[in-house]
Amino acid sequence: MSALSARGLEKRYGTTRALAGVDVEVGEGELVGLLGPNGAGKSTLVKIACGLVRPSEGRAEVCGARAGTREARSALGYLAEFFRFPGWTTADELLDLHQRLTSSDGGQRERAELLELVGLEDARGRRVEEMSKGMQQRLGIAQALIGRPQLLLLDEPTSALDPVGRRTVRTLLEELRRRGVSVL
Repeated sequence: MSALSARGLEKRYGTTRALAGVDVEVGEGELVGLLGPNGAGKSTLVKIACGLVRPSEGRAEVCGARAGTREARSALGYLAEFFRFPGWTTADELLDLHQRLTSSDGGQRERAELLELVGLEDARGRRVEEMSKGMQQRLGIAQALIGRPQLLLLDEPTSALDPVGRRTVRTLLEELRRRGVSVL
């Protein structure tokens, strides 16, 4: 079974065609990057896979379930391109909040493992507003991994990062792929 399968996806916003018959497949444990200019429909595709946007035509499935269904949403983690976390929360508080939102029963152990995975184990008690952009990006990836999703959807995961930050995120994505997490 594919982690993500999209066939004949089309999305129109009035007369604007954001997607025109897109087919894409992300296998289990596969790391796939979408390349294209601004306005090519990359974010629209990711939002359809998350169930945030409905396609005008075609079908998208996450781990065999139609995109947007409860079953599909429970199999994926998502980090939007322009995310904002409350600055007054700590890394641990933010992950705890997302555990409650997703009904994850991983508790403190899951939060500690995720912070270690993204290299923020020493920032557990640090407020988001005190973190660099790169640290916040890695915290966002940790947030998307709450509940051990099979598919991770990241929209522009290295945008606004310096070269070292980009390398850190790419290394992290490779590690996730190695662990069997599918990443788009």
